[in-house]
Amino acid sequence: MWRWGDRMNELWREIKKHWLIYRLFLKNSLMAQMEYRFNFIGNLAMESGYLLVKLSYVVVVYRSGVSIHGLSPDEILLFIGTFVFLTAVYAGLYMINNFGLRGKIKDGDLDLILTKPVSLQFMATLRQADLTIFSVDALAGAVMVCIAWARLSIPVNLVTVGGYLGFLGISSVVSYCLFLLPQILSFWLMNTSAIAEITDSFWDFNNMPMDIYNRWIQQIGVFILPIFVVTNFPPMFVLKKMPSVYLGWALLLPFLLLGLVRLAWKRGLRNYSSASS
Repeated sequence: MWRWGDRMNELWREIKKHWLIYRLFLKNSLMAQMEYRFNFIGNLAMESGYLLVKLSYVVVVYRSGVSIHGLSPDEILLFIGTFVFLTAVYAGLYMINNFGLRGKIKDGDLDLILTKPVSLQFMATLRQADLTIFSVDALAGAVMVCIAWARLSIPVNLVTVGGYLGFLGISSVVSYCLFLLPQILSFWLMNTSAIAEITDSFWDFNNMPMDIYNRWIQQIGVFILPIFVVTNFPPMFVLKKMPSVYLGWALLLPFLLLGLVRLAWKRGLRNYSSASS
């Protein structure tokens, strides 16, 4: 019992330490972007315009007023709002680090953080953030979710809100792992840009509910290449459209992917040639 309690305390201290460091990462990223305020405002305007273009199909769905595979326009809005919010997490917090990982491995820049007293994977994959993208998409996604939530008269209680937020957390972990795995191939391959572009394009499969695809594509997108887990499961849960097998898979998948990413990272690191070697 004492050993178990001691390990839990140590784990909690590590989590707390990394959380404090991550807050510093976000602060430094914001300061770096605000240093050139005209660029920051320009990027904010460009991202807002890009978001308006992406949301054009929302207007089309609402004006048509038709159901798509049994989903009403308000239910589709809930899916799209979840997609936009999680795009903020992926594009704002993960993507810039994933795309920069290739250069760090190729140029030997990982040497600069190898000696830090924190996880190398943590430093290499979460150090930077694009808070322009994050702020715009997160706000727009949250507004759409709230509007759809109210129009659908979904109860606001611990089960629905807590479950939705819990699935958002699961989705964030799944997206982190899914889009980091192809980048880890950079430890073995000289050029992974084509692989990165292909995998990045898979993100847009989530901009509409997975029900628009046939059954085989849905099963592949849930169990084999689980991209549909990311933005479909949170709204499916609150709409009570989630089969029990999906619920079990959602609880298991983050641990499987984290284990796979950790194993691939450690093996790749053994193959890493530093700038001094």
